[in-house]
Amino acid sequence: MIITIGREYGSGGHDVGERLAEKLGIVLYDKDDLAEKLKSLGDYEEVKSFYEERPANSLLYVIAREEDRKMNEKPFEQIKSITENQSCVIIGRCANVIFRNEEEHISVFVHADLEKRIKRIAGTNHISEKEAELLIRETDKRRDEFHNQYTGENWGDSRRYQLSVDSGMIGIEQTVQLICDYMEAKKWWRDCGRQGI
Repeated sequence: MIITIGREYGSGGHDVGERLAEKLGIVLYDKDDLAEKLKSLGDYEEVKSFYEERPANSLLYVIAREEDRKMNEKPFEQIKSITENQSCVIIGRCANVIFRNEEEHISVFVHADLEKRIKRIAGTNHISEKEAELLIRETDKRRDEFHNQYTGENWGDSRRYQLSVDSGMIGIEQTVQLICDYMEAKKWWRDCGRQGI
């Protein structure tokens, strides 16, 4: 089982992933975990821009990317290799696209109302609400550009995820429970529902 979690900044999506992995007793991979794993294997330098979320924002960078389209595929292949033969939760990294065709994959997007995200980020980072809003907008914009660059899809588009959850309405714990309930429903449908039971 691979559960991938995309999230708006300040929605608590990373916390959801941590608690979900803990509840299920499986491994959690986020950007830093994957980068560290690749560094230990000596495979990090060629995909450095993927982990530093540097979108194509200059003509030279665009040209360089066009010259070698396979560079977009390399980090995806590495993530598949790292997570092979294990159940895990993956935060971000376009993982909803990487594992889309896997039967044992559940893709989730966690979002929340902007005001709730502002209060969360202001509180956890000890900054003003104005600074928190600016940070949220910048981070979400960077994530959107990054996701689009590597997948050609719009980040956060609910049609690209199996489950879209407003954590601001139900909280972190209930979001985790909802994902678990979805897992059970999907398993039931696979085992029984397709047979009309």
